[in-house]
Amino acid sequence: MTKSSLLLLLALVVAWPAVTPAQGTANFSGTWKIASVDPPAPAGRGRGAGGGGISGPYADTMLAQAPDTITIAQSASSVTVEIGGKKIVYTLDDKTTELPPGDVMAFKSRAHWEGGKLHLHYKQGMNWGRDQLSLSGTTLTIIRDLESGGQSTTRVLVYSKS
Repeated sequence: MTKSSLLLLLALVVAWPAVTPAQGTANFSGTWKIASVDPPAPAGRGRGAGGGGISGPYADTMLAQAPDTITIAQSASSVTVEIGGKKIVYTLDDKTTELPPGDVMAFKSRAHWEGGKLHLHYKQGMNWGRDQLSLSGTTLTIIRDLESGGQSTTRVLVYSKS
């Protein structure tokens, strides 16, 4: 390698962090109240993903189609989401955690950053979900994908900080 090529390579390595998108810069901490849901969620329990019948201990909380209130606590290594008195801690290392550990019907969760968006993945039994969180000022937008029993739905949930 010539000296000029080596200097150019060194300059690119040093400049790379300035041009790559920031990972994990948004802070979602706070209590959030629903402002809008598109499309509207069906009323009542068990009206899961397009009528797929989401059930189990997290049907009305973590797997709810459009929770009225969400409380989020965030640190450098984890995000805790509370819905309806149930809390799930996501580690920000893209590793799956189970609650309770080792149980075949455990609530499995994992999280990772993709650009400035936080992705929360969760599963219990035949119920699957993914929340894609993004922040704009005091507005939290969640794109919520749920699947149960082969049926799926996607909703855009918009929350205001309370």
